Amino acid sequence: MSVGSPLVFRPSLAQRAMAMVLFAGSWLVGVHALHQILERLPILRASLKVAEAASEPTWSFWIAITAAIGAVIAGSLLLVATLLGVLLVEGSQVLVDELGISVEHNVLPAPLARRFGAGRLPWKHVSRLTRSGPFFVLRGGAEPAHGGQPDPVLKFLLVDELERLIHTILERSPNLKHED
Repeated sequence: MSVGSPLVFRPSLAQRAMAMVLFAGSWLVGVHALHQILERLPILRASLKVAEAASEPTWSFWIAITAAIGAVIAGSLLLVATLLGVLLVEGSQVLVDELGISVEHNVLPAPLARRFGAGRLPWKHVSRLTRSGPFFVLRGGAEPAHGGQPDPVLKFLLVDELERLIHTILERSPNLKHED
């Protein structure tokens, strides 16, 4: 059996540019919001000290400080998520050959890449194609052989010619189950 060169699917330039614009915009908004919070924190602290000295209730100041800290934490998590999204879009590729399908996340370390859906599945092992949030998910259905590893779950976000890739998967996967 001769194996031809694989088809490679990557995000298009427009998709990668959009991911970078979203990433840069999120960082600019996040840095501006952090600056605003840090600028107002000394004022809140001074107001808290004045209220304590005057024996007035300080619960509203504590709520404002807690909300500011919560906003910084939530913003930080969002910024990390946008960074991860850019890395997944920028460094991902899907390879299709005669033997199976492979998803690679080249810019992530190997353990993190596997966690986010990198791996390889032979065509006969592909059992389901679904959407889970922003990801397209390919699941294997073969039983592990004698204590071997189970089939990986492959995930990818965006690729150019997505319709062509989906049709290729549907055509070449003999055990693919359709869920309505």
